[in-house]
Amino acid sequence: MNSDRFGLKRFVFSRFAGSLCDQFLLFAVPLAILKATGSLTFSSLAFVIEWLPRILFFPLSGFLADRIRPRFIFFNVEAGRCVLMVVAFLTLTFHPGATFPVLAVMMALLSVAYVLNFVATEALLPRHIPAETLPKAHSMLQGVDQTTQVLGPALAVAISVYGGVGAILACAAVLFAVSAINYLFLKTHDLEVTEKMSLRSIVQSNITAIQVLRQNKILLHLCALTWVVNLVYGAALVVSAAVILKEFHLPESYFGVLQTSAALVTIITFFFVPRIARRFGLSTLGTLSFCGMILSGALMSLSLDYAMYLAGYALLMAFDGAFSVYLRTLRSQIIPQKHLGKTMGLIGLMNMCSVPVSGLAVTVLAGSFMPLQIIGIILIFALILGLMLIVIGRRAFGYHSWLPPVIAQPQA
Repeated sequence: MNSDRFGLKRFVFSRFAGSLCDQFLLFAVPLAILKATGSLTFSSLAFVIEWLPRILFFPLSGFLADRIRPRFIFFNVEAGRCVLMVVAFLTLTFHPGATFPVLAVMMALLSVAYVLNFVATEALLPRHIPAETLPKAHSMLQGVDQTTQVLGPALAVAISVYGGVGAILACAAVLFAVSAINYLFLKTHDLEVTEKMSLRSIVQSNITAIQVLRQNKILLHLCALTWVVNLVYGAALVVSAAVILKEFHLPESYFGVLQTSAALVTIITFFFVPRIARRFGLSTLGTLSFCGMILSGALMSLSLDYAMYLAGYALLMAFDGAFSVYLRTLRSQIIPQKHLGKTMGLIGLMNMCSVPVSGLAVTVLAGSFMPLQIIGIILIFALILGLMLIVIGRRAFGYHSWLPPVIAQPQA
C-alpha cells in the first residue's frame, strides 16, 4: 500500500498526540504519588503495578495485532485512554485523598493500552507501506518519541503549576480524544484470518512465535541482553524523582529539566547513530550502546551533585535509544512479516520482565539504602549478568563479535 494512501502523516500526528500524553503522565504520576505519600516505597510499588499488566498483556496483544484491523485497534485504544483520563480526573476531584490507588490503577490500565499500541505499530508499518519507505517511517516515529520527551515534561511543569495533576489529566483526555478521531480516517486493509478467535488459537499463535524465536538464535540472545539493559533503565526511572527531591533537596521542576535534557541528548545522539552503524557495523553500535549504558549508570550512582546525575541520566537514556535502533534493525531483518505481531508480543513479554523486577528491587532496597546506593547495587548485578550473557552467547552460538550481527534474512 502506498504511504500517502495509507496516511503516514496522519498516523504520525496521532502518534505525536498519544506520545505527548504518555510523557505528561510519566512526569506527573511519580511526583504526584511521592508528594501525596512521601514514600519512595509507594512510588516504586506504583511502578510495579503499572508494568505487570503491561508484561502479561504482550502475548495477547501480539495475537490481536495479527488478526484485527489496525484502525479499529488504534481508535479504541485512544478512545479508551480518553475515558480513563476523565474517570481519574473526576475521582481525584471528589476524593483527593485517593491519589495513590487512583493513579496506580490508572497507570496499570494505560500500560495495557500502551502494549497494544506498540505491538500494533510494529506489525502495521511493514504491512502498509513499501519497504523503501520504512526507514523514513521509523525515523519519523523515532523523532516523534524524542520530541515529545522534550516537550512533555516542559509542558507538564507549566500545566501542573496552575492545576496540578488534575489539569494534566484533563489535557491528556483532550489530546487522546483528538488522536482517536484522527485515527478514524486512517486507511488500513483487513488481515486474512481463517481461524476463529479462541483460547486454542491464542495458544497456537504463541507457539508459532516460540518457533520463530527458536529458529533465530540472535533473537533469543538479544532478548536476554535487553533484559539486562531494561534492568538498569527501569531502576533509573523509578529512583530519579527520589534522588532529586530527597538526596539533592531540589524542587520538582529539576525533574522536568532532567527529562528534557535526556531527550535533547538522545536527539543529538541519533544524528550519529546511522554513521556509526555504516562505518563500524551494527554489532559495534550495539556494543557501544550497551557499554555506554553501564558507564552512564555508574556515573549516576557516584554522583556528588545534580549536574553529575543529570549527565549520567541523559547519557543513559541516549545509549538506551541507540541500543533500541540496534534491536529494531535486527528484528526487521529477521522476523517474517506474517508473524510480526505474535513474535513481537512474545519478545516484548520477555524484554519487559526486567523493568518491574527493577521496580520491585527498589521497593525492597528502599528501606535500607539511599536512592543512589540502590542504583549502584542494581548496576553491579546488571553488569555481572550482562558479561556472563556475552561470554555464554559467543561460546554457545558462535558469534565472533561481542553482540550478535545479522545472520538471517526475513522469511516469507
